[in-house]
Amino acid sequence: MNLWWIFVVVGILFMAMEIITPGFIVMWFGIATILAAIPVYLGASTSVVLIVFAVTLLILTVFVRRIFINRFVGKEGVRTNASSLIGQQAVVVETIDPLKSTGKVRVRKEVWSAVAKENEPIAVGQIVVVKALDGVKLMVEKE
Repeated sequence: MNLWWIFVVVGILFMAMEIITPGFIVMWFGIATILAAIPVYLGASTSVVLIVFAVTLLILTVFVRRIFINRFVGKEGVRTNASSLIGQQAVVVETIDPLKSTGKVRVRKEVWSAVAKENEPIAVGQIVVVKALDGVKLMVEKE
């Protein structure tokens, strides 16, 4: 196996490792390694290969990473799962009673257990806003 193939395989492994690591860092090492395979294929010296790798990695991590995150992730990150419910309107489907620790709301066709942020009862049919998560319960307050 030629040396440049080793660079390509290592680069692909780096990019695959990005799946299990947060922060969009390892992927850029993979791309830089694959690009460094070009001078290896052309028979360049070790110093040229290292310079190509270092410059490519610097450009990718400093400039391209920032553009990538701003474009695809956004400044506050991607909100997923239950955290995406914060700020959403909900309808009370079971009276929220802090004394009995009961209450349910419907958000986006899903029913969630809920507690009132103000520790006050909220009647069925009221519109509330999800303010936070408390374990598996939504913290809500009247609109």
